[in-house]
Amino acid sequence: MTWATKRLDEVCSIVMGQAPPGEGYNLDGLGWPLVAGPGDFEGDRPVVKKFTKHAAKLSQRGQIILGVRASIGAKVWSDRIYALGRGVAGLTPAEEVDSRYLWHWLTWCAPELSAKGKGATFKQVNRQDIGEMEVPVPGLAEQWRIADVLDRVDTLRAKRRAALGLLGAARTAAFVHMFGDPILNDRSWKRVALGALVERIHSGRSPICLDRPASEGEWAVLKLGAVTSGEFRPAENKALPVTVAPRAEDEVRAGDILFSRKNTRDLVAACVLVRSTPVRRLMPDLMFRLELKEEAPVVAEYLHALLSYPPKRRTVQDLASGSAGSMPNISKGNLATVAVEVPPLDLQREFASAISSIETAKVVQRRALGELDALFASLQHRAFRGEL
Repeated sequence: MTWATKRLDEVCSIVMGQAPPGEGYNLDGLGWPLVAGPGDFEGDRPVVKKFTKHAAKLSQRGQIILGVRASIGAKVWSDRIYALGRGVAGLTPAEEVDSRYLWHWLTWCAPELSAKGKGATFKQVNRQDIGEMEVPVPGLAEQWRIADVLDRVDTLRAKRRAALGLLGAARTAAFVHMFGDPILNDRSWKRVALGALVERIHSGRSPICLDRPASEGEWAVLKLGAVTSGEFRPAENKALPVTVAPRAEDEVRAGDILFSRKNTRDLVAACVLVRSTPVRRLMPDLMFRLELKEEAPVVAEYLHALLSYPPKRRTVQDLASGSAGSMPNISKGNLATVAVEVPPLDLQREFASAISSIETAKVVQRRALGELDALFASLQHRAFRGEL
């Protein structure tokens, strides 16, 4: 089916945001809530952190607020009037375009828009970049049908993501139920320095890699994104050139505890337990591997959960050092001083068994989510080519 295509700025009002003056910001709820950029997005709605009484550009209820800087293409619905900062734009479709149809089309073409980004520090797009994009415009009835189909599948994806979130919360709840709050140490567990529990804290290396992920069978060095979410993501990697010999001791294996030693304040000290991994994945020098002593009175599942427990992680983050303008860095020496609460081994093993069941359920949910993601991508492709 062939549909007419039009420039986005022919069928949509585009209002580029503008940063309020610095003295206009406040945290007291005075003026308009400010959406400065995609950092103020959560789910499909804005999450307000600051307010301003000097808004140059405002959104309207029902608009789509689009990220135009850094996370280009991210978007949320405007559920009230917001001040629009320079990292976003407000999009209002004309009568011939359904807003839900436009929402899904923006999801589909986000990579195309992101590829237009320019800038040395933060990539960003301008009004022309957005406005010149070609959007297919079938009749409204067909737009409604397409949006309804995509909405249904997207709802199923959201439910799977929510289930994964609940399983993650169950892991934290199980930890607190069995061991109490490690910061208060209300169960009076013995405390031992991490350095006394590990054979060594091993760091990898970061040779110059290719600007692409590894293909099957290739060696690759992990990116920090492989651990920063708290879940191991081996697909976050860069292929190692064939001219660079891999160092065998840096290869990641199932059972490893990996720790990000250097990153932004929020992301440093992320910790993952590797349950499975492709072969030929190497640690970078920005990660540590915590290699437990054979006789250590802790199991890997417990130590991972302890270091990932948010209040405990914050105490570890406080050990980071770095000059102004640099990323915080945690040294091996400082990390070795972290106090580890040591409950009885049988209780730790009981916890590990419970976590294993949760992880098995998460594998099922991730597989189902992956299938829904693939279905959604296929439906989008067909929908906007007039083949749905």
